[in-house]
Amino acid sequence: MKRHLALCACVLALGTSGALGEDFNKAGRTVMQFLKIGIGGHQSALGECGVVAVRDVNSMFWNPAGISGIQNVEASFSYNNWFVDLKYLAGAAGVRIPDVGIVSVGFASLDYGNIQEALVRGQGTSSDTRTGGTFGGGDMMVSLSFAREFSDQLAIGLTGKYVREKLFNYSAGAFAFDVGTYYNTGFKGIRFGMSFQNFSESVKFLDQGAREEGYDLPLVFRLGASFDLVEEKDGFIPLGDDHRVVMSFEALNTNDFGERYHVGAEYSFMDFIHLRGGYRFNYAEGNLSFGVGLQKQLSSIFVSVDYSFVSYEFLESPHRVTLTVAF
Repeated sequence: MKRHLALCACVLALGTSGALGEDFNKAGRTVMQFLKIGIGGHQSALGECGVVAVRDVNSMFWNPAGISGIQNVEASFSYNNWFVDLKYLAGAAGVRIPDVGIVSVGFASLDYGNIQEALVRGQGTSSDTRTGGTFGGGDMMVSLSFAREFSDQLAIGLTGKYVREKLFNYSAGAFAFDVGTYYNTGFKGIRFGMSFQNFSESVKFLDQGAREEGYDLPLVFRLGASFDLVEEKDGFIPLGDDHRVVMSFEALNTNDFGERYHVGAEYSFMDFIHLRGGYRFNYAEGNLSFGVGLQKQLSSIFVSVDYSFVSYEFLESPHRVTLTVAF
C-alpha cells in the first residue's frame, strides 16, 4: 500500500510540475475546439472534474479508465444547448465483458446551423456584404474505448476516435487516441486519475497554403483526485448511510493554454438526489457551475437524469441534460 501511495504521489508531483512549467497564453494554436466541450451533466456540474470523480459510460470522454465503473450494460444520451443556439449532442453505450474488460462506443456532434454568406467587399457603394445565401458546417466525433481492471484498485483505459471538422467547402479529419488510468487507494475513498487526450498528427484544411505543417488538435492532460468527505463506512466524517459528500480536484494543461484548476463537490441523499457544484480557475468565462441529479431503480433498470448549468457573464450560459440507463 505504501509503495502504491508513493507512486501516485510522484505521478501527481511530476504532472503538476509539468503543468506549471508554462505560464503563457497559447490560445489560437489548435483546431477542433469542440473536443474541449465537456460531455455529461454530472461531470460538468462538478466544475468539469471528470477524470476521477465520475465512473460511468460518459467517462470515455474524460478518462477511458473510468468506464471500469460499468457493472453490466450502460447507455447515455446528452443534450447541450451551446452558445448562439448551437446544439451539441452526444451519446455512449458500454458493456462489461467478463474476463476481458469493458468496451464502450460513443459519438458527439456539433451543428453550426445556417450561416449567412457575405463577401469580403461590398458590391458597389453598399455596406451590406451579404449575398442572401447561407452555408453550414459542424464537428463530429466517433470513438471506441476499452478499459481493463488489473486489480481491485487499478484500471487502465484506451480510446481511439475519428474527429472531423467542416465549414463551407473546407473540411479536415484525423484519427486520435486517449489513454487514462484510475487508482483507488482503498483509504477514506481517496482516488487518483489522469488522462492524456487527443494524441494525433496535425491536420490541414487546404491542400496548398502558407502553413504547410498544419494545425494540432487540443492536446489535454488531466490529473485529478477525489475523496469521500462524508461517508458512513470509509469517509472522513461518518453521518449515516443516507448521506455522502465527495470532494474532487483536478489540474488541467493543454497545448493551447496554460494551467487551469477545477474543484467540485457532490452531496448525495439516500443515493437518490444529488446536489453538485464546482468552480473552474483561470478561465475568462464559465467559472461557476452547479447541477442536480436524480437516480431511481425501476425493476432491474437504474435510470438517472443529470442537469447542469454553467454561469457565463458575456456569453449565453449553457444548459446540459444527460439521461443514463444501466442494466
